[in-house]
Amino acid sequence: MKKRILAALLVFVALLTGCSRKETTGQWPSQKIEIDVCYTAGGTADTVARQLSALMSQQLSTTFNLVNVTGGSGSIAGQQVYAAAHDGYTWLGDVAHTVSGWRTLGYADLGWEDFYGFYATSSPYVLFVSGNSPYQTAQQLFDAMRGDPSMKWGNAGLGSINQLTGSLMLEKLDLKGNSVPYDGGRSAAIKVVAGEVTWSWCGLSDILDLAQSGDIRILGICDSSPREIDCAKGNYTVPSLLDDYPELSDLQGLLYWGFRVSRDTPADAVAKIRDAFQSTVDSKEWAQFCQTKGLEPAAIIGTESDEICAKLESIYAWGLYDAGISTINPADYQIPRIEDFSFPANDRTAAAQAWPE
Repeated sequence: MKKRILAALLVFVALLTGCSRKETTGQWPSQKIEIDVCYTAGGTADTVARQLSALMSQQLSTTFNLVNVTGGSGSIAGQQVYAAAHDGYTWLGDVAHTVSGWRTLGYADLGWEDFYGFYATSSPYVLFVSGNSPYQTAQQLFDAMRGDPSMKWGNAGLGSINQLTGSLMLEKLDLKGNSVPYDGGRSAAIKVVAGEVTWSWCGLSDILDLAQSGDIRILGICDSSPREIDCAKGNYTVPSLLDDYPELSDLQGLLYWGFRVSRDTPADAVAKIRDAFQSTVDSKEWAQFCQTKGLEPAAIIGTESDEICAKLESIYAWGLYDAGISTINPADYQIPRIEDFSFPANDRTAAAQAWPE
């Protein structure tokens, strides 16, 4: 009830704010920009937003103020950003899937089509076990899971994108597992090392250092290319899961970090944001930052950003519903299941305001 009251208040404020929105006059930006990061300090979303803003400040000749606003699966920060004036001075720091479940969870009547998404880096999902595990390949692990459907696997929490995509992987491979939720992908990895669970699945950026130290061993990467791991216990090549399990292709390219701005932000401000974003992502400094974090530079904007966000909405909203975490049927919002996905996905997608040229 409290969440619904807060949502109603924020939408009401947004409507009042909208009455006084103004087009910019070509002098944008003329003040500090605030980024409301909807995840905790120190996480990937937070560090990406801080590094992006530090580099983009040079391009835009302004300063940034970053505020961590957590809660409601990111919807508290999202509604706060949407309630602010849509003038380009308030951004949402998030992950591309963040808004995907707000409607079906009843948190906020907002979706990806209410924002322009700028995503600057990505990380593929990886499947891993402890460094001393007897399983040396994904196939060995899968064979063991078929023999023991109760085998425990750790994930970032009930209803997290990590848990939902891991469950989707099992479904696609006709496997069973005992899901154990933790407080984040990193926490789940620590439990793999401790032997509390047998395996886990998360973004490479969350556990790269554990792979390099040899505390975990990565058995496969959900990407078209293999990956070299410089491991203290001996370097090795992580094979692509897609080579042997092409049915997992829907799980490729799902983790993207960056920020959003309200979709009716004046076009001239969006154009300047876009130029500064592109220059930053193309920079040597950004490439170096990504390399140290196990991330890959990306410049996901325009129609490509919209399509990725729409795809994530299908995976996330239906995953929550099928797991019984949300009670609102995604079909009520014309959200297709991932196996039926095409872009544009529905009338709402087709009606979304186009990106400015």
